[in-house]
Amino acid sequence: MQNVTILGMTLFEMFFYFCFWSAIGWAVEVVDMTIETGEFQNRGFLNGPFCPIYGFGVIIVWGLLSPIKSVIALFFTSMIICTLVELLVGFGMEKIFHNVWWDYSHEKFNFHGYICLKNSLLWGVGCVIVLRYVQPFVAKAVNMIPYSIGHVFIGLIFIVIMYDLFISVCAVRNLNNRLSQMDALARNLREKKDFIGQGLSKETLDLKGKYDKLMEQKQIQQERLIKAFPKLKSINYSSVLDELKSKITKR
Repeated sequence: MQNVTILGMTLFEMFFYFCFWSAIGWAVEVVDMTIETGEFQNRGFLNGPFCPIYGFGVIIVWGLLSPIKSVIALFFTSMIICTLVELLVGFGMEKIFHNVWWDYSHEKFNFHGYICLKNSLLWGVGCVIVLRYVQPFVAKAVNMIPYSIGHVFIGLIFIVIMYDLFISVCAVRNLNNRLSQMDALARNLREKKDFIGQGLSKETLDLKGKYDKLMEQKQIQQERLIKAFPKLKSINYSSVLDELKSKITKR
């Protein structure tokens, strides 16, 4: 890994940069959410203390922009790059999982809720601080790691992250399946009620029982994702997701 170079960094260096800044990004998100809600929330798509978008973001801007000397140029170029990364990740996750994971529609100067001017400015300021004052020390620290020990660490963390990713993707898939079943039951219930009036037949009661059972299910992974992304929206099953989110919040 120390012989393969991308954007002026070896794969060995990139992995450690990714881990460090993913963990820092997770910590920033947790602190921000804790201040906002008053309680600890495990932020991010993964269960572990990693927010990969931060890790990839720093790697990209460090590899592309580290030669830039002007603070102003660094601010604007990093702001543009990080905003594009956030846009692509948000759009990509929506298309893959059919869910909106964050929404800046309430912010001024936003673009379809994926990005907004306020966050873009914060990305620029953050990158100037990171690239000028923090990342050089991180790079020196990584260069001091013995390759033999580093490769063992990389192997272990890679396995953990891949397993975590698998668990999280399964949780999203199961959540979508659950919402699909609940939505079908809800539509069926409405049709039955319209057909027989407001009375409750045995079939209607059975449907409602199945719906309530799905609603009451305690799925730890699904609930963690819902709490980690308070703005989470379903493209296809928005009403039942809102009801489920309300139920989890009350718990």
